[in-house]
This record gives sequence, C-alpha cells and structure tokens, in this order.
Amino acid sequence: MHRSIHHVVRPLIVGLSIFGSSYLLAGCATLSKQECRIGDWQAIGYNDGVAGYHSDRLVSHTKACAKASIAPDYQAWERGRKLGLQQYCTVNNAYNIGRRGRPLNTVCPIAMAHTLQTANQKGLDYYALDSQLDKETRLLDTYQAEFDKLENGAMLDFANEKEARARLLSLSDDIRSTKRRIQATRQQLDALNQSNRFYESL
Repeated sequence: MHRSIHHVVRPLIVGLSIFGSSYLLAGCATLSKQECRIGDWQAIGYNDGVAGYHSDRLVSHTKACAKASIAPDYQAWERGRKLGLQQYCTVNNAYNIGRRGRPLNTVCPIAMAHTLQTANQKGLDYYALDSQLDKETRLLDTYQAEFDKLENGAMLDFANEKEARARLLSLSDDIRSTKRRIQATRQQLDALNQSNRFYESL
C-alpha cells in the first residue's frame, strides 16, 4: 500500500512542479502570443520607449515570440521606441518618475542627461520626504493609541501601575518629539514643492 501511494503522489508532485514552473515562465513573458501574431512592432516599440526601456528589451520580446514562431521586426520596433523615448526623456516625466521613488533609466540623449537627472533627483528628494512623513505619521498614530489606552487605565502588558505610568510618561515625550519631526518634514515638503513648481508646470 505504501509503495502504491508513493507511486501516485510522486508523479503528481512532479507534474505540479512542472506546471508551476511553466506558469511562472509564462507570467514573465513580455508579450502574449496574440500580440506577437498581430505584430504591430512600432506600437510595441513606442510603448517600450515611453516606459524607458533599453534596446535589449527586444531580446525578451524575441524569447516571448519564439513560442509562436514569430521574429520581431527590429527596425519597426526601434523606430517606435525612439518615438516613445521622446515622451520619456522630458523634464516633467523625469521629475514625476522620481516622485514615484524610481531613478531615471539611462536611455536619454547625453546632451539632456544632466538636466533630466537633476529633475529626477528633485522628484526622488520629494519621495524620500513624503515617505518619511508617512512613516512618522503612522508612528504617531501607534504612540497615540497606546497612550490613550494607558491614560484610560489599561495596564496592557505591564506588571504593575508604576511601570505603566513610566511608559505613559515616555510615550508623552515620544509623541511630542514625533510631532516636531512631522512639522519639520511638512515644512521641508512645502519648501520643496515651491522650488519644484518649475518641474511640475512643464
């Protein structure tokens, strides 16, 4: 009985492993078979350019379309990608990419590199401050919730009232210092917004 169960379960596990691997590989494909068959390579290239992809993106498309026995049209794809990069390589887009916490890809003309990197860094600075503000705000909420419970007489995990009171005093200091940091971060964000209006208006 044991051997027969083993013989059934083992092929099932192997089969599921193969299926799972195939599913993951399919999920990583840059294009579907239908997209490969339609073959609008200039449009595909344009979308890749708008997203800031390098020219080696076509290697991934080639692998994806090999399953459909279709080869990409490099010239049409590259023509579209260059048109898309005109949208990607703008000061406003470089700034907005930074505000989402992402660095600018090195796909833009060298002559524009400094200006675009500066805009992107401004966006990254904003993202860092905004993330810090969110972190401090959530920390304040945590402190305040614990403070309110202790102030209302809850002992929480403390052994006695003395320990609970000591934690209450400590939380009071933590809340004050966190509020000061939040205020300072908001002021920095306001100042950054003022200086970054140029990038947002483009």
